[in-house]
Amino acid sequence: MYVIDFERSERGPAVRDFVRLSDAWHGRPDLHEALMTGYGRPLTPAEEEHLTVLSVLDAVSGIQYGAAHGDPELAERGRRTLARLRATNRP
Repeated sequence: MYVIDFERSERGPAVRDFVRLSDAWHGRPDLHEALMTGYGRPLTPAEEEHLTVLSVLDAVSGIQYGAAHGDPELAERGRRTLARLRATNRP
């Protein structure tokens, strides 16, 4: 069971919703496939590029915020995301 928190929701590109989820599906093609099936289509090449850029921004923000606020888990997720992006050139 999962809970969705809408506290920080805002308007933005749909692909932005996949930024933090991409950490969960890394190494799990079955989860990525299930998410895309539920979404109804694969991401376009432009959306994939946008997802990469947004993932980098989110990772750097998480590292900074985690370090400044004593949240090592958030900082580690940011580092993990950057390492994954460097290794694969995609989220």
